[in-house]
Amino acid sequence: MKTLAAIPCHNEELAIGTVVLKARKYVDEVLVVDDGSTDGSAEVAEAAGAVVVSHEQNKGYGAAIQSCFSYAKKSNFEVLIILDGDGQHDPAYIPDFVKALKTSKADVVVGSRFYERNGENSRTIPRYRIVGMKVLNLFTQIGGNIKTTDSQSGYRAYSRRAIEKVKIRNLGMGAGSEILTQAKDCNLKLVEIPITARYDIANTSSKNPVSHGFGVLGWLISLTSERRPLFFFGLVGGVLAAVGLVLGANVLYILNTGGGIGRIAVGSAILSVLFIVIGVFSLFTGLILNAVKKGKEEKNKING
Repeated sequence: MKTLAAIPCHNEELAIGTVVLKARKYVDEVLVVDDGSTDGSAEVAEAAGAVVVSHEQNKGYGAAIQSCFSYAKKSNFEVLIILDGDGQHDPAYIPDFVKALKTSKADVVVGSRFYERNGENSRTIPRYRIVGMKVLNLFTQIGGNIKTTDSQSGYRAYSRRAIEKVKIRNLGMGAGSEILTQAKDCNLKLVEIPITARYDIANTSSKNPVSHGFGVLGWLISLTSERRPLFFFGLVGGVLAAVGLVLGANVLYILNTGGGIGRIAVGSAILSVLFIVIGVFSLFTGLILNAVKKGKEEKNKING
């Protein structure tokens, strides 16, 4: 199968040449999408034998992935492998990705750092990252109704069907989770294979992992409110109403024990009413949005 290795790149001149040379051994062509680098990444990649597509300014990870898919689609590649350009991903796994696409008849193959209890990764990945990844896995499952062991892995393979179906809109780091939700919506078959990733090299991420995590989490929360409004607003409303009831019960307790109406009791009473009102409003919002969502789905079924 005609295979393309595509590498999003931003200021990776120290590693990109090596990654390109290694990847070239396993694919028909290597593409480097230079996302507004200010160093010599594009020149090094081209010298190493890659086709380079450059963004004049840094647009974000999702925008770079957009360019990867666009190039693969226009150039009629049957397989698209996407990996990082900082040396964190070993190109030697590329044959494993291609094999998984063939043998499993899959459309998306995710290289998971946690698949089947990958012990080597568990020892090398910083603990705070593991916690953050698990949180993002959970929200990806809630928002996109798709379960993976490593939703944030940037090492993936896509079939021709996936190349044609996936339409990336998120220009930031949330693009990885967006692709998974689209895979579910488009009935694309997803499988995982175990990989290891390096964390012993400098600058393994062009973006701070904490800000990356919160950025993806914010997008996933927004996605959940859109796709599962009753769950999202019902949960928020239930929590707020519960807090309001606890505060109200505390006010009643103070009054019944002869504490009198002091500033604390008055403040708690006001907060109690406020939380309950907002909680009930949130619940009704979820019910209304859920009804609208179901109405649109039924309309689409009829028109489809």
